[in-house]
Amino acid sequence: MDPYRTQSHATKGASTMIYSMLFKQIASTFENAPNPEHTGDLVDTWEFTPDGLVMSATIRQNAHFSPPVDRGLDSGDVAFSFERFLGTGGGEPAPNHKQLGFIETVETPDDYSMVLGFNRRFARALWRMADVFNMCIMPRETGTAFDPTVEMVGTGPFVMDEFKTDVNWKVARNPNYYHAPLPYFDAVEDLVLERAQVLTQFQAGNIDHASTIGPDAIPGLISDFPDGRIEPRKQLGWGYISRGEPRDGSAPWDDPRVRHAISLALRRDDMVEAVYNVSGLEAIGLDVASRVGWHGALPAGYPGQSVDPKTDPVIGQWVRHDLAEAKKLLDAAGQGDGFSVPYHYTTVYGTAWKLEAEIIPQLVREIGIDFQTTVDDYASVYQPKTFHGDFDGVAFQLQAFPDHGDYLTAMFTNPQDPGRNHSKVDDQAVFDAVDAINSEIDVETRNEMIRNLQRDHLIEPMWYIPGVVWQLGWQGFNKRIQQPEAWNGNGRGGEQVFAWPWWWIDDDA
Repeated sequence: MDPYRTQSHATKGASTMIYSMLFKQIASTFENAPNPEHTGDLVDTWEFTPDGLVMSATIRQNAHFSPPVDRGLDSGDVAFSFERFLGTGGGEPAPNHKQLGFIETVETPDDYSMVLGFNRRFARALWRMADVFNMCIMPRETGTAFDPTVEMVGTGPFVMDEFKTDVNWKVARNPNYYHAPLPYFDAVEDLVLERAQVLTQFQAGNIDHASTIGPDAIPGLISDFPDGRIEPRKQLGWGYISRGEPRDGSAPWDDPRVRHAISLALRRDDMVEAVYNVSGLEAIGLDVASRVGWHGALPAGYPGQSVDPKTDPVIGQWVRHDLAEAKKLLDAAGQGDGFSVPYHYTTVYGTAWKLEAEIIPQLVREIGIDFQTTVDDYASVYQPKTFHGDFDGVAFQLQAFPDHGDYLTAMFTNPQDPGRNHSKVDDQAVFDAVDAINSEIDVETRNEMIRNLQRDHLIEPMWYIPGVVWQLGWQGFNKRIQQPEAWNGNGRGGEQVFAWPWWWIDDDA
């Protein structure tokens, strides 16, 4: 339950209902998500020095920690949180503490101001401090007034009421929330249910919100529950095939020509149809086709940053369907007779994810490659090993970030770290380009640099073979639940950050 000691999606998502962040994204419509602009959450005002190396900020004075701390938040809590998250006080750092590694110093001149010193000019500073997977603000009594492994005490829109492992999570409205009159709900209970139970209970009107509904279930759901409605939610993520051991050039999959061949074997339009049930949902009036596409050298769906393989000839050269060209590439690589390769994936990311993972081996078999499937247990194998690049053969994997710059930093740099560089990319030209992107403050210039990097340095080696999954999700709502038009966030904890505090009940709807 301690948000500094895990990268669990469940814990991070739940913590955003209780704790506050220094900054937050501004919610947007589906088409415009993620919104690159930010506003303060606990931060009231801020400014950077011209060189971008120092940020001075004031902290709002009306944030209040719930009991048992039961006092106002001040800069001492901010300093404590940085120290605990980064491990600068000698304690254990958070697993993802390097996300804030650009912060060199933290000073608190008075109770409601802070000065952050950066070790480099970093365009993503506000993004990183707004990302709900990074550092929320915890009280300095953490570990003394309460045990953070069993209780959450924050200044956010809700206060913790009840938590039962594998049963439910219940929160109540925080009467001292600084964005009053938010939240509008008096209480929210998040139930842990199997997929079939969610659909049954939702259709019966017993639950107001079904956060994830598979596209295969939607037609029947709409016909059987006219009082409900289905809304799209943008999923900002990237499904891809990464390369595993050995990575010394001796294995077929370590040859870029083979990776290109695998990419050319994928019938992505058919994959999109199968994974997102395009024709089935379009037939009942839901817009699907305009909301999903093909991933390229980086994921689709990021305005200004994504490059569409269908319209860009450089990316499209290797992201299309062409079995004849795929076989020529295998011949040139000395693999014309085909080969077998271990193929890993896990099943925790939902039905659409699992479906694509199962389709891929069927498609590459057409060019003589035998993906020998191993379904990794998430807790014991995938998370501690496969996710960190410790696997043989290839793996179908997922990462989700609110900006292409985060993918570049996590997946294309620091190959020696046991982190998110699954393919162990080790290319100095890419490192230099990523550093330049991370230093560029102007949004349009930075986006152009990201697009050019995909064409100039990423598509030819294709360290990650793009799929199609993780772009569009669906949620079910009881008709009484109302929400603003702009509530899509950055794909990481969106319901808690942008939705539940801003939703309301209209029993006359």
